[in-house]
Amino acid sequence: MISRKLIRTDLNLLVALQILLEERNVTRAAERLSVSQPALSKTLQKLRDSFEDELFTRTSHGLVPTPRAEELGSELPHLLETIEQVLGDTEFSPETYAGSFKLLLPPILCESLLPGLMAELAEVAPHVQIIMAEVPPNYQEHLKKGEADFAAFVALETERDILAEPIAAIAPRCYMRVGHPLAEKEINLQDFLAYPHLRLYLPGLTRENTSMVDDVLGQYGVHRSIVLETTQFSSAVGVLTHTDSLLVANAGFQEGGLYRERIVGHELPAELQRMIRNTNSTNRGKMSLMRHTRTSRSIPHQWMRSLLMKHLSSSPELVQPEATPKVAEA
Repeated sequence: MISRKLIRTDLNLLVALQILLEERNVTRAAERLSVSQPALSKTLQKLRDSFEDELFTRTSHGLVPTPRAEELGSELPHLLETIEQVLGDTEFSPETYAGSFKLLLPPILCESLLPGLMAELAEVAPHVQIIMAEVPPNYQEHLKKGEADFAAFVALETERDILAEPIAAIAPRCYMRVGHPLAEKEINLQDFLAYPHLRLYLPGLTRENTSMVDDVLGQYGVHRSIVLETTQFSSAVGVLTHTDSLLVANAGFQEGGLYRERIVGHELPAELQRMIRNTNSTNRGKMSLMRHTRTSRSIPHQWMRSLLMKHLSSSPELVQPEATPKVAEA
């Protein structure tokens, strides 16, 4: 039975509440809702009256939700998604769709994904907004609460309501600056180990989960010299162009144009390639695109998922480490 309170409730208030919870800022929330700040302030007062709670307190850092608002925030995304499905979004058209998608991506992945993705969106869906943030440790909670739509990360362990779709791995290459002593030759294992290395990793994961190459090297009593570990691909490239260091990363970065005149990539030494195929390493964590089950029936989300998988599978996603045979003693 539908209550009188529900009959009197304006569902647009719930939309405004969700945006306020996401933005924690009246100015930004008003912009997303295409209303004035005074109008949104009146809406907030209606929400307070309806829920008999302050919902937010103002601080120098923005709006801070009350426990009641946080409780509502855990339920609203699913509720609004259901309402959207009832209203019907079957006539979805990318050309006219004006929604936004929040992506949680590691910096390494942003370098390869965003240029191609944004270029295609500019052509086929010019009104779509992408909001990108780094992957926090509690990214699954963000997906559950509707604070993020997609997250790309190594899915070591996912909860039941989180869908994880593996991203196709791209074979790694060994990168170096243009003019490097190894730039014009076919490198062997000894060459590979003779120079210092830069290593990319994902924040929030231990070294054991992010470096297959060092795992396998260690199994054979061999170690490479790591002079810099970083989560920032652009920083690594900057160091690469000013030193004789080497960087192992998935193939394709230099083809993107941004780094084409600065770095060159070689196939890994044949010895390494054989050991990658034959050596058992526990550090073969796969990057996955993750989303919450609440978006499974959403046509806009299905469309964006396909677009993301397309660009992730054709982009150098992450350092996908390597392996090495035992080096004979001199």
